[in-house]
Amino acid sequence: MRRTRLLIALACLLALGGQSFAELCTIDAVPAATLLLPYFEVSLTPIPGVDEVEAETFVDTFFSVNNASAAPTVAHVVLWGDWSLPSIDFDIFLTGYDVETVGLGDLFNNGNLPITAHANNDPDDTFSPHGRELNDPANASGPFPGNSENPEWDSSPDNLSNPIFPGCDSNLPLGVNPVLLGSFIDRVRCGHTGRGLACEQESCIGQVHDQTGGGGNDYIARGYITIDNVTDCNLLFPNQAGYFGSGLTSEVNQLWGDYFIVQDGRAIGDNLVAIEADPDGLTFNPGDYTFYGRYVDGLATDQREPLGSTWATRYFTPGAAFSGGTSLLVWRDSKCQTSVPGFGNGCVPTSGTPPWWPLDETQVVSFDTQEDAFETCIDIVDPGTTGVSPPLPGSITSIVCFPLETGRYRIDENDFQVPYDFGWLYLNTNFLLGDTSGSPTPCSTDGLFGGIAQSWVVTELDSDAGALSVGFAATQLTSACDSASPFIYGDLGSIIREPID
Repeated sequence: MRRTRLLIALACLLALGGQSFAELCTIDAVPAATLLLPYFEVSLTPIPGVDEVEAETFVDTFFSVNNASAAPTVAHVVLWGDWSLPSIDFDIFLTGYDVETVGLGDLFNNGNLPITAHANNDPDDTFSPHGRELNDPANASGPFPGNSENPEWDSSPDNLSNPIFPGCDSNLPLGVNPVLLGSFIDRVRCGHTGRGLACEQESCIGQVHDQTGGGGNDYIARGYITIDNVTDCNLLFPNQAGYFGSGLTSEVNQLWGDYFIVQDGRAIGDNLVAIEADPDGLTFNPGDYTFYGRYVDGLATDQREPLGSTWATRYFTPGAAFSGGTSLLVWRDSKCQTSVPGFGNGCVPTSGTPPWWPLDETQVVSFDTQEDAFETCIDIVDPGTTGVSPPLPGSITSIVCFPLETGRYRIDENDFQVPYDFGWLYLNTNFLLGDTSGSPTPCSTDGLFGGIAQSWVVTELDSDAGALSVGFAATQLTSACDSASPFIYGDLGSIIREPID
């Protein structure tokens, strides 16, 4: 009887092989049509004539892109600054079950991009070998006895079931020694450190960060990355016309990956955020919140699920169990598509900051282990006491905790404070994008999706002296799909604010 049951169980597992079970509007670790690296940091080594000093802190970020399918595909990689403006994009050709690892330090400091190519430009499998089939009885000799090549894992002009990606003929490979020269290296180095794309303008795709307090630049590149499954190589950004709705983007969920942020001998890592698409194009309709909704005018032509909007996560302040303290890596959606054509692909023309800056939020509440609660990140009128983010007596202080589209925020320091040594945080990152028509660079999407706003939160816990770090995604309480959820527009009610001891 046991043997019969075992055989039945094995047969069921084999019948399920190759299928991925996932649920739209629930972000889970499954193959997806879009991947998000929610935040990266890279310290720059100085280039004479471009940089003034070297970054004081060593930090680097690595990520991988993986193909979960036997069918080849192209992953379109876009780098964005913390003002959510793109700097460069490039393509990675993936054979069946392929994996490609990218070191951002090598890209920013040496100008190196991954070298891949499809069959038309790589007939000898020099750049993108397409692997071997296991245990093929027809192949009993050679360097891999029993294994034979799998041409169907690569693009093939002779096999119509496998696309040949004609756009890749002129784009890949990116040279035997692909180096970003001239304006390209300036674009990534300068743009992601808050300087102009050619180190000429005062601001461009991101904010200047000064961690020394001296008014300078810390020379750490920051931003986030999107990786889309596409049907052909291209040089378009997702915020440009023609990227969605023209058949260029693929709704096949076959990409997965991971990332690591390494800093001064310690590291945190996690899965890349897997953003699934509906292959049938029936789930999301015009007006529904989608991941790229701001770039498709809310028409849902990207057909990609949105992220979460309210979150819960643990924290420890310095001196507690993880005595190094806690940082939050927070990615946010401003819901803004600017109406100024040059703004989407270049610098802020006159305003110096994006029209949505700084981003607001609905509510941030810290709890201790006794269920005591304290609300922060709010406008405070406090005539008699000092609170979490204390104003002077009788003054009004407007607290914005997560003002950028992506950033690292230290708990219990300048970013925001909590009154307890350890506990958990409730984060409601929803907000309404109001009227930006008075801005020199107004959004064409004012009011899009009402008071709902997607986000992603990663928690980093550090031990004393930086000997150990632990990183993990926060717990998603609601999705941006859940417009009817009481957590979306409401809050946790009246929160008692207590003075810090």
